[in-house]
Amino acid sequence: MTAQIPDSFLFQDKKFSIVGVNGAGLFDPYAHKMNPLPHITSCWRGYVCTYKTVYNKLLLDTLQINLGNEGLLINEIHPVFDPKNTFDNVYNDLNLHMDFTGGMLLAHGFFQHLYVHMGFHPAWKYETVFELVISHGYVLETREVSQQMAELRDKMVRQPLEPNADASKEAIEKWIASTFRMEYRF
Repeated sequence: MTAQIPDSFLFQDKKFSIVGVNGAGLFDPYAHKMNPLPHITSCWRGYVCTYKTVYNKLLLDTLQINLGNEGLLINEIHPVFDPKNTFDNVYNDLNLHMDFTGGMLLAHGFFQHLYVHMGFHPAWKYETVFELVISHGYVLETREVSQQMAELRDKMVRQPLEPNADASKEAIEKWIASTFRMEYRF
């Protein structure tokens, strides 16, 4: 298994990784009659999104998705279709409003020595972390939580980052499932 490509967020003139999501209303390919295909091990779900805000409005900016054929229009935008690319359909400049309500963790500055070859990397593995509080697609609050993540990182690095070779099958399966969860709490 491979670490997964996270969705990203254009924030403060940088590209942040989305490392935690509590809530609902982000892009759902199935709601757009799309069935993504997992072409690469680093993207089992078959698609990756890039979000942004304009005047605090949450928008889907770019969608990269594997469909096996040319995708349908989204928000009046045709995809760039190239079956030889990692993602065969790329939608640019979508500006599609997302009716997301909940919280989202954005992270930048991954600590490479904490890399594990599985799932999504959690917020505590990054230097800079922000939480966005969003209601019906509008950002209500932005708060930096880097210090809380640094404190959590100090605790987490004292234990193994992955199960050892003697771990039970149940322990390994539980750990694998945990690396794919995006929910967070602190």
